[in-house]
Amino acid sequence: MKTTTSFLSCALILILSASAVHAQFVLTAAADSVQIYSQWGKEKPMKKDSPKVLQLRIENSNPAHVEVSFEINFIDELQIVETSKVQTVKISAGKPGKPKRVKLKFKPASYNPEDIDDVDVAIEAVSLRK
Repeated sequence: MKTTTSFLSCALILILSASAVHAQFVLTAAADSVQIYSQWGKEKPMKKDSPKVLQLRIENSNPAHVEVSFEINFIDELQIVETSKVQTVKISAGKPGKPKRVKLKFKPASYNPEDIDDVDVAIEAVSLRK
């Protein structure tokens, strides 16, 4: 019983550490206490055949509500291959040391999910309205 418990504990630690290392958001854009982080990940993380999507996390550290507008450029081989429509997101006020977060997912229309690993992303035209 003790051996089984220690084995399961070790397995759980390995799984959690592997998933923590694998999924890292990268700061893509920032403007006036609002940060936009991005990463490629599965649309449904628990499904093996789930297609890859661009995951965005937008954080608001401002003490007031903001409306963030931006567009996403998908870049392949140093050329913009697709640009999203202008996206607008309302985020409520954050507190010092604890920003409000919004998570979004985007799929580029013209790419096969297996080819997406080579596509870079640029967040352009970030504007804020309070």
